[in-house]
Amino acid sequence: MSELGNRAHVMGPQPIARIVEPPADMLAAADAILAALVAGRRAEIEAASSEQASEAMLKIADSIKPGAYDKVEIIGQARIAKHWYTKARLTGRNAKPFTLQFRLGLESAESKAAGRWTVREATNLTEARSAWSR
Repeated sequence: MSELGNRAHVMGPQPIARIVEPPADMLAAADAILAALVAGRRAEIEAASSEQASEAMLKIADSIKPGAYDKVEIIGQARIAKHWYTKARLTGRNAKPFTLQFRLGLESAESKAAGRWTVREATNLTEARSAWSR
C-alpha cells in the first residue's frame, strides 16, 4: 500500500499498437466463400475449406437455401496470430437472418493449396446463444 503514493511507480499512458489491416487476399477469400454460400456452390465451398473444416462448412451450406439471401454483411473480424476470424450475417427478403463465423488461415508451402486462404473452422451462430451472438 505504501507504493500507491510513490510517483516513480506510475507507468503513465501506454503506447497504442498499430492497427493491423487484414490482407487483401484474405478479404477476397472471405468474400468468395460468402458468395459461394449464398449461391449454393458446394464445390467452391469444399475447395476453400481445409480437411478438418470441410464437414462443418458443407453442413452450413446445406442449411442455406440457394438464392434466399441477397445481402451479406460482415459483422466483425479479428486476428489471432496469423489466422483471421470473420463473423457474417446473411439477410434476405423472405428469409430469417443467418449468422456464421469462420476462421481463415494461410496454407503452408508444403500443402497442395500453398499460399491460399482456407477455412480452418466454421460455426453456425444463427440459433446459438453465446458471447459471440448478437
